[in-house]
Amino acid sequence: MEDKYLYFGELEQNERQFQVPNFIGLALHPRHEREITHNALDVLPFPDGSVLKIQSQDVFEHLPFERLPFVFDEIYRVLKLGGTFRLSLPDYRSPLLKRRSIYDDKGRVIGDLMMGATALYDNATAEAKVKFTTDGNSHIWFPRYELILDLIIKSNIRKSNRIKFYQCFLDDENFLSESIPENEMFVMRSVPNDMRSGGKPISIVVDFVK
Repeated sequence: MEDKYLYFGELEQNERQFQVPNFIGLALHPRHEREITHNALDVLPFPDGSVLKIQSQDVFEHLPFERLPFVFDEIYRVLKLGGTFRLSLPDYRSPLLKRRSIYDDKGRVIGDLMMGATALYDNATAEAKVKFTTDGNSHIWFPRYELILDLIIKSNIRKSNRIKFYQCFLDDENFLSESIPENEMFVMRSVPNDMRSGGKPISIVVDFVK
């Protein structure tokens, strides 16, 4: 029997992952036979140590940050020994993303105008605030390197035999922009596939090998 690979979200037929028959999409509303019904916040419907490859590409920024340690726990549980989880998220230190964002008074991103955020003024508090669309398409938190480290520490994924960051901003000036092994888990918004930031990272890309 061939190894199963899991792909969080809709497995679009124009994606490279769709060309790999092992991949199963984990979708809220499946649209074809290569997708199954799954809410990313729920228990994964697979036995312990049964999945060789898992990928999440631009999905978890749509989910509540505080619930992601459980999601990571589930990923670690179902991974085979030696299996790989590849995570990619938008990097909100990327110049591309910073240009389209709204900031608080401490200079932190609180909304992405391209991804469902609207700025508003709260008369009661005399503060600028952000409202998000409720259709599930909004980015509701804004990944940075240290936030990913926080999620790792809070979940069993920290027990991985190898954790490797390939691309991300480490702080406001320094970044990693290394080649990402293809190994069937293509990352669309990564260097050199996406050069909109002139070779600087657009995504945080990290592999976890159990």
